[in-house]
Amino acid sequence: MPQDASFKVVIFSSGSASHIGRLARRINQEAPHARVAGILSEQRPGKPLRARVLAFLRNLRDWEFVKYAAGRIVHGAVERVLAIFAIVIRFVHAYTSAPEPEENLDTICRSLNCQYLVTTDYHGQDALDFVRTLDADLGIVYGTRVLKPALFTIPCLGSINIHKRKVPDYRGGGPVGLWEMLDGQTEIGITVHEVTEKLDAGAVVNATTIPIEPFDTLNSLALKAHVVANDLLVRSVAEFATDRVVRSPQHGQGRMFKNPSPQLLAQYQKQLKARRPAFCAVRGRSAAKLFLRTVVGMPMTAARNWYRRLNGKFSVEILFHHIVTDRRHAMGISTEHFLRQIQFLRKFYNIVSLSEATEMLRKNSVKSPTVVLTFDDGYRDNFINLRAIREQIEIPMTLFVSTAPITDGTGFNHDLSKGRANFAPLTWHQVKQMYNEGFEMGSHTRTHFDCGSTDVARLENEIVGSKHELQRRLGEPVKFLSFPFGLPKNMSDAAMRIAAENYEHVLSAYGGSNIPSAKANVKHLQRWAHPNDVWELELMLQSLLELAPQKVDMPAGLELNAVFNPVE
Repeated sequence: MPQDASFKVVIFSSGSASHIGRLARRINQEAPHARVAGILSEQRPGKPLRARVLAFLRNLRDWEFVKYAAGRIVHGAVERVLAIFAIVIRFVHAYTSAPEPEENLDTICRSLNCQYLVTTDYHGQDALDFVRTLDADLGIVYGTRVLKPALFTIPCLGSINIHKRKVPDYRGGGPVGLWEMLDGQTEIGITVHEVTEKLDAGAVVNATTIPIEPFDTLNSLALKAHVVANDLLVRSVAEFATDRVVRSPQHGQGRMFKNPSPQLLAQYQKQLKARRPAFCAVRGRSAAKLFLRTVVGMPMTAARNWYRRLNGKFSVEILFHHIVTDRRHAMGISTEHFLRQIQFLRKFYNIVSLSEATEMLRKNSVKSPTVVLTFDDGYRDNFINLRAIREQIEIPMTLFVSTAPITDGTGFNHDLSKGRANFAPLTWHQVKQMYNEGFEMGSHTRTHFDCGSTDVARLENEIVGSKHELQRRLGEPVKFLSFPFGLPKNMSDAAMRIAAENYEHVLSAYGGSNIPSAKANVKHLQRWAHPNDVWELELMLQSLLELAPQKVDMPAGLELNAVFNPVE
């Protein structure tokens, strides 16, 4: 936090503590002269049981509600079955640890050195007195019910609100993107506006749009809108703190939408599902083959994993993907589908950074089934989509970027050669922002070069030049290189030696499990291609999918520290 952070902000929010904490930390770190002085959270008591029962009985006269309620009962039964299945998977994995619980407001505010109050009523005297004592310059309305002027006018500059729609076209409630998708719109709006007594009618401070892509769902749009909204809020606070705010009054009447009932929302979702394409994760094997491998391999896998647990010798599985996108791309996976995979992995594996993984291997101690997530090339779609997923589940990820396309702003050759000209690389500003937000960065050569070449001068330029460029842009050392294409034929002896002399770790891409050992050489690590199907992903991570290792002779001192455990 800057020493002269004299511009004080108060956040009004009923959202999750982790979301509030991430926004507050970003304001402190990225908005010059600003700091979060306090957080006011409202936790309202639920309706009495009698009122809920009466409401339920009244709704039974509505056939749509009856169908919705029946669906919820079935959903609950399925959830119970899946919970039992999860216990079985944990036993097979020999993994009993659960993800750490989310931070609470007390922990967050201690780390931020700010005050907080949890109230049952935003407009109660305790809440109003708390906000007055903060002497805040600006309020942020961040996921609340409609507030009254008695609260949002207390900060001397008033308050701003984030509206995940275009105004004035779409005012009011409902899930993000619902009304736009029903109307056949091609984008949704994200708007930061000043708070006035009239709902969502204040002057616009910042605004942007997000395209509605073919595979977008209400869930994926909500994920993206959340992270983009935080970007706009941080920018807006910075502008208020430095007196650079540009206000744009709203014009036009627009439309006002109310929150749909659960049963009506279910109908809307059914309509959208019928009219929009769905992302389909293609399997490389039939369900029958996957089932056979699961049944045959499970006893042996469970025994191996419990042995590894007793000895602290679990493998480190490094996965690589390319692009999380809701557009069609041969190497792509949709935002919502990838989030589901992350939820699966986080439940049954320890997801660590690449740096943490190499340290575990170096110490010859991996005490739980461990996964590392990496992404090659540096696609611009990942800037929003990966950050949106990390806003929901804070996990480490590593990006391997090719520096020349980022500098030039041109597409990747492997896309351009196949007519995919609309998939741009990240910008250097985006690379730096993702790095500052906790993404690890590694090199993927300058031009996505095939390092099977024996041209030493070209290899030096690609392998070493990319490192120097990345270090200059980040202002930090770069210790990882992943080889483009990553097969044995794409890594000549000369390329491997140049990489080994300039990087702490080099990574290939043809599969294999990295096993801790007293004689471990973690200079060269192997990665699996990340399947888009969860069943195949699980079998691959448990060494039940691939049948045989690839044979490769490595230069002296760079032998692979990897083993395959295939099951036919």
